[in-house]
Amino acid sequence: MKITLLFIVAMVLASAGGYALQNYLSQNHPQIQYQNNPAIGLQRPEFAAADLDGKLRNIKEWDGKLILLNFWATWCPPCLKEIPDFIELQKEYGSQGFQIIGIAIDDEMAVREYVSEVGMNYPTMVLESEGVGLAKRFGNGAGVLPYTVIIKHDGEISNTITGELSKIRAKELMKEHGIEL
Repeated sequence: MKITLLFIVAMVLASAGGYALQNYLSQNHPQIQYQNNPAIGLQRPEFAAADLDGKLRNIKEWDGKLILLNFWATWCPPCLKEIPDFIELQKEYGSQGFQIIGIAIDDEMAVREYVSEVGMNYPTMVLESEGVGLAKRFGNGAGVLPYTVIIKHDGEISNTITGELSKIRAKELMKEHGIEL
């Protein structure tokens, strides 16, 4: 009985330690979780999809801009948490050659309702299940949402962020790429 209790306590402590370490690294050293993505340093894949107005949009349309490409869904709480910050960043820095593009992996009606509700001010395309394949082409092998890709002015993928992107980290990335804050 004592050995079983000792084993359970050891497992709980090991799990808590692992969780604490992961939390520490992702909060205090966010760059650590982004460095090993094989997509970093590659040219962005080309794709085209219809936006919510039915207009076919090609990623090449934004060549020459710093792009924040965000894969998200309405059923994803961390996705919904970061979108108001993205709306604010697009409003503040869009005139400096900064462009956010949303790729919703979701039901079109749910996306339309949410976009209308929050007043999204950047292009959003709904790709439903096809969006998973596109996200993989941009380095999201695990299929995690939210997933964000920073694409430099020349089309090179410079950063990938798995999970929620804070406004502070987004601004750091923008500054690294020449956006004046």
